[in-house]
Amino acid sequence: MRILPLALLVGLLAVSDAKVFRKCEFAELLETRYYLSRNDIKNWVCIAEFESSFNTAAINRNRNRSTDYGIFQINNKYWCGSDYGKNVCGIPCSDLTSDDITAAVKCAETVRRDTERYMGRGKGYTAWVAYNSKCKNRDLDQYMAECWSRGSNSVFEF
Repeated sequence: MRILPLALLVGLLAVSDAKVFRKCEFAELLETRYYLSRNDIKNWVCIAEFESSFNTAAINRNRNRSTDYGIFQINNKYWCGSDYGKNVCGIPCSDLTSDDITAAVKCAETVRRDTERYMGRGKGYTAWVAYNSKCKNRDLDQYMAECWSRGSNSVFEF
C-alpha cells in the first residue's frame, strides 16, 4: 500500500520540473532575460510553438534512434551529450529539459550559428523542421502581434 503513494509522489516530482510557457510569456522572457532582438524572438517563438508547444520537458524519439529534447527539440545526434552521437553544445541532453531555458537558448543559438556556417547566412533556423514547415514563409510580425504593442514604450501587452 505504501509503494503506490511513494511512486505517485516521485512521478509528480519529476513532472514538476516542466514548464509550459504561454506564447507572449515566452517572448517576453527571450527579450528581458536573454536580450534577443525582435527578429530573433519571433523565429524562436514560432519554432518553440511548433516543435514542443512551449513545453520545456518535451522529449521525442525519432526513427533513426536519435532523440529531440526540450522547448526547441534539440537533437542528440549532434548537439547534446548522450551515448548516441556528438555533443557540440557541450551539455548533457537533460539540461535542455529544465524549466530554466538558459542551456536551451545557448544551444539553440549554437545550432543556428553552425547551420549558418554550413548553409550560409540567414539559413540557421532551417535546422528546425518546424521552421521550414510553419514559420519560414509566414508573416511572423502578424504572428507576434498579440504580444507586441505597436507605437508604445512597452514591448508586450498582456
